[in-house]
Amino acid sequence: MRKTALRRLEKITHPVHKSSDTSIVLSLKAKKGIIECESLKAFALFLSKDRVVKKALVKNLIILICLPLAGFALLLLVHLLPTSNMKANVYSSVDSIEAECFDELMIDDYSATLNGNFTDCLMLHYSIYDEGHSLLDQTLNMYRSESDPEEEWWPGRSLLDYLNGVPVSKEVSYSRYWHGYLVVLKPLLLFTSFNSIRLLNAGLELMLLCLVLIMFSKKGYSKIALSFAASLPFMFFFSSFASLSLSICMYILLVEMLIIASFNGKLSERERYTTFFLIAGAATSFFDFLTYPLVTLAFPLIAVIGMNEKKMSKSFVSLFKHSLFWVVGYVFMWASKWLLCATVFGKGALTDALNTVSVRTSASEGGRIAGFANVLKNNLSPFANRAFALLALFVLIIIAVGIIKTGLIKTFAKISSNIPLLLIGLTPFVWWFAASNHSSEHWVFTCRIFSIFVFAVVFVFTRNSERHSNKD
Repeated sequence: MRKTALRRLEKITHPVHKSSDTSIVLSLKAKKGIIECESLKAFALFLSKDRVVKKALVKNLIILICLPLAGFALLLLVHLLPTSNMKANVYSSVDSIEAECFDELMIDDYSATLNGNFTDCLMLHYSIYDEGHSLLDQTLNMYRSESDPEEEWWPGRSLLDYLNGVPVSKEVSYSRYWHGYLVVLKPLLLFTSFNSIRLLNAGLELMLLCLVLIMFSKKGYSKIALSFAASLPFMFFFSSFASLSLSICMYILLVEMLIIASFNGKLSERERYTTFFLIAGAATSFFDFLTYPLVTLAFPLIAVIGMNEKKMSKSFVSLFKHSLFWVVGYVFMWASKWLLCATVFGKGALTDALNTVSVRTSASEGGRIAGFANVLKNNLSPFANRAFALLALFVLIIIAVGIIKTGLIKTFAKISSNIPLLLIGLTPFVWWFAASNHSSEHWVFTCRIFSIFVFAVVFVFTRNSERHSNKD
């Protein structure tokens, strides 16, 4: 009786122990359930992400295969257009062609202001050339007449002779490029002259530029707009107004930047930016003559990383991933032209293309290392004058204002998070080193990629000044 009474008293005085044990058990079970639930969610997210990546890869592979086929089909279609009106419209600008066909300088003593008419004459010649070749033969091999009996590069004189009906027995082929610009140029020449196209070109570029700057500012990325505007003089933006060949990469770049500013939210989902850079690389290879193609990768890449990535690790992932897809698109599109020519007409075109790649990526005169100093000199010399000294001073003022707003210590403390952007800014130097021969011989084109460095530096040093109050 006494023991029973004591037990009852213990239960009354210490009832908490059992309920406490029970609550602990229940709490542990609940936590275990939450952990299991979160683990399942993380695993499901991983599987979902994995499926998205696999689906994106399959989609990109299909697109990659279709792009050369689509480009080839478009070129076949425009080569079906009659050339008589095109010849007449080109001939109506013959005085300008004759005056400028040897690469007229827009500003005397400033070599980088060449308006590119040497290459423009090639483009016009290919647009109107029609001398009995089959549709497939002309589309793939790109023939034209050549007036110089010894060399293959006298495009101005050759175009003028062809327009004036001067008999020329020599014919040359330029099959290593797609010549995708003909998809646009041939239809335009059906209706208007070369000079009219140049005026249209200047107006269209200016309108696209304004749209790009407005859209970035409207979306809250004013620092990207400011940095882009500050870099354009270093791309000799004004010299592309009167040049068809120098406008190709400019158009691709402006369209890319406009798409990014307008649809960044949608492109950031489901690996769509990989498709974007894949198509951008392929488009550059299809339309361009290897002038300054790096801008169509580096500028959009800086914008995309600056808008979407806050952590350095994710910035590096985006840098390598998007660069890889751009390179794959560029190389595959270019190589597909060589393979197509080789399949239809034999190995000549493929051999020529591979030899050209070997030469263009070879060391410049003096060797890879020693010659690089000369390459740097050639590509940076266009900026060694009073005009660019003043522009550089203006850029430094913009950077200084950004540093002052943020504070010197905070600015440099945040530099580490911007290392991927600064690395992109150094890609012009990598290009000049890797393609030393091309950069040495065609520095009038390749000097323009220095604008990438300017864009990256200005953006990095200004983006932190209002980071707390806007999306930059």
